[in-house]
Amino acid sequence: MTGKTHLAAGVGAALLAAGPAAGLTGLVAAAAGGAAGAVLPDLDVRDTAHPWRERLTRAGAAALLVGALVADGAAGWPLVSRAAGAGLGSLALGAAALAALCCAARLSTHRSFSHSLPALAGFAAATHLVCAPLAPFVAAGMASHLMLDLLTYRGLRLLWPARRGFSLGLCRTGGVVDACCLVAALVIAVASLWQALP
Repeated sequence: MTGKTHLAAGVGAALLAAGPAAGLTGLVAAAAGGAAGAVLPDLDVRDTAHPWRERLTRAGAAALLVGALVADGAAGWPLVSRAAGAGLGSLALGAAALAALCCAARLSTHRSFSHSLPALAGFAAATHLVCAPLAPFVAAGMASHLMLDLLTYRGLRLLWPARRGFSLGLCRTGGVVDACCLVAALVIAVASLWQALP
């Protein structure tokens, strides 16, 4: 699937996980976590026919993270306070784990380590150490990415380091199914935000 589909699906999955009771500030944080999780698996993409699309997807996730920080500041810094309350040791360990996981993902071949269940568990655990409230949304975003890629013909090494790949072989990246998934994810995201509005 394309990066924009992954990004929209990650945001939609995280907003669904948060639910309308999270309020607007909570939904912004959820969207940011989902967006971050959605782009993490494709850190292994280096040679792409459309590098600007990949950069735009990552920039969109970064913009949502900045928006979440602004919303957190406007709400009195509850997320930052929770992260600081975890302690310096937890923050340092989580940051080191995130850096190591990002390096491992960047160095892996496409759809291997970064598209695996161990990577999903690792990123969720490292995010939990840094900012526990964001961890389920990062996991939801990353899980949505893996589920979408399972639909395509190219296999994922979900049980990395095992060599066996998994694929449902239902569609190709950039096809009609990809476009339908993008539209469905956008509808879910907008509907989730609409429900949270007063």
